[in-house]
Amino acid sequence: MNLLNKFNGIFKFSSNSSDKTRYAVISDMGGRENNQDYCCHLFTDAGSLLVVADGLGGHDAGELASRLFCESLIRFAQTQLNELNHSPALTLKTLAEKSAENMSTELLKLHPDIDAHTTCAVAWISVPDYQLTTLYIGDSRIYRFNKNKLVWRSRDHSVVQMLVDAGELEEAEMGKHPEQGSLTRSIATAKDIKPSIKQHSEPLQKNEVLLLCSDGFWEMLSNNEILSLAKASDLENALQKQVNKAVKRAGKNSDNVTAQVFISH
Repeated sequence: MNLLNKFNGIFKFSSNSSDKTRYAVISDMGGRENNQDYCCHLFTDAGSLLVVADGLGGHDAGELASRLFCESLIRFAQTQLNELNHSPALTLKTLAEKSAENMSTELLKLHPDIDAHTTCAVAWISVPDYQLTTLYIGDSRIYRFNKNKLVWRSRDHSVVQMLVDAGELEEAEMGKHPEQGSLTRSIATAKDIKPSIKQHSEPLQKNEVLLLCSDGFWEMLSNNEILSLAKASDLENALQKQVNKAVKRAGKNSDNVTAQVFISH
């Protein structure tokens, strides 16, 4: 298990998790005073679990929301590995619900008067067949792509995504729209969650890429810039360049920027 949160500057971790995968993650605080993004992963013989969360809330409540959700999900998943491989969609949903409940309980003890939320993006890749199951809430995203094209991306639970789906806004304009960040779903204290879950019909193919990221990453980058990660010979360096680009483009008030990349070999 690896857990990540960074309150100052940049955190970087990369690892060859097995002889079949490449992996890298970077989280940058951007121009904020703290990092409300949190991410983690769990590599096991049964499969790999990847999680990114982006907290929202006053004081340190946003940081706590994202951290508590991620840590709970990883902890609960370690006891449900067989279930994840036999019934991945149902098990991910159950794990997310338990993690949200635990997050809510702990937050209300510490900050009973603060309305704290978090988004999440979760991916489970089974071993040895590389079947993919995804779950997400809010506008933290999951991308699946290869060197030639975008295969799939999660659809944000947001006002701006609704405008795109209605044909009133181009996808390339989403990150700069004034309503970006207005969510229609999130993980909040004392509320039931409504995740979107997909059990992908096709397993991950050789050299396919999974990217999980907070909105601070995708808002500032084009699809072509994101897809360029599939062609990188040095994955960590390529990811660092895109994170730096996102922070620079956002300017002095840059959001936290977090991205986690998994490439199947």
